[in-house]
Amino acid sequence: MTDATDATAAPVVARRSQKVTSGSGRPRSERARTAVLDAVTALLDEVGYQHLTVEAVAVRAGVGRTTVYRWWPTKAALIIEALATTLPRVTVGITDDGRRDLRAVLDRMARAECGPSMAETLPALAAEARREPDTAARLTGLLGPRRAADTAVLLAAAARGDIPLHVDVSLLLDIALGTLLWRRLRGEEPTAAALDALTDLLVGSA
Repeated sequence: MTDATDATAAPVVARRSQKVTSGSGRPRSERARTAVLDAVTALLDEVGYQHLTVEAVAVRAGVGRTTVYRWWPTKAALIIEALATTLPRVTVGITDDGRRDLRAVLDRMARAECGPSMAETLPALAAEARREPDTAARLTGLLGPRRAADTAVLLAAAARGDIPLHVDVSLLLDIALGTLLWRRLRGEEPTAAALDALTDLLVGSA
């Protein structure tokens, strides 16, 4: 089996996080950074995106609010970097079975991009990205490599004839992500049966 990608969840975001100094040139403590990102992850689970505040993150992490703002200019930037540290690595494989590969993509989407906290967070970040170019760039850095990996899987399936050669792969992935997010927003856990049915629907409609 061949790996579809060996990319991390968000190389653009990761490269930003590896800077040893903040924008003002002051040293950036890795221990404090980790504490802040851990606090974001915990608070997203506890209170959700809308009720998460930088003040609460600073208190949970044991740092000053100005420290947080020095390293992350906006709440969205802070949350995107936290997500980059928690979303699992993209390891969807390309096999000789296109349906099985698509099913694996959907399974990962259900657990990662469409996980419980992401159902609220991802749409909120997407809305913010429409207004803020910096947020848009950071969100693309987070999700772009994952989308590229999934696209490679479906293009390989099309090349083998498992799905039509000229299928709109981007549209299929939009349908998959939108369906899983909408079900999460309605409070529905994606079951194995539901993922199987969505796989059959996507393969059949292709």
